[in-house]
Amino acid sequence: MSAYFDAVVFIDRREAKLFHFSAKGEVKLVLAHTSAQRPHHQANHEDRTKHAPDDEFMETIVRSLDHDGNTLICGPGNSKYELQAYVQKHSPDLAARISGVEDLDDPLDSGILAAARKFFGTREHRHGMQRMPSAGHFDVPGKS
Repeated sequence: MSAYFDAVVFIDRREAKLFHFSAKGEVKLVLAHTSAQRPHHQANHEDRTKHAPDDEFMETIVRSLDHDGNTLICGPGNSKYELQAYVQKHSPDLAARISGVEDLDDPLDSGILAAARKFFGTREHRHGMQRMPSAGHFDVPGKS
């Protein structure tokens, strides 16, 4: 069992970055991978076909997701949806832990981490724990 609960994957047609988050808020860069086979599809290209996702690139990302928590997939374009479809087809147990797929145009590490912290920080079911009201919100019998 990994000490890291949540993960964020930033993916575009050229690269993928994967970060894991611990319960203490620690962050670890697990993967920074560049695909050699991800050509940009142009609508006016003579073959007018969409390029298939690079399975080796996707498998490298999936192998790096060795955590027990939830995953956010983000990035520009369609690569994030290609990764989601690949995970659903090849790793259904991991697909069940994908919490969201979000648009993100900022490939800088700071932008990726800020988006992930915002996303994971707003989920009430994070790590299976429920939010409890603060002590000031409990009704005390006999007090008005």
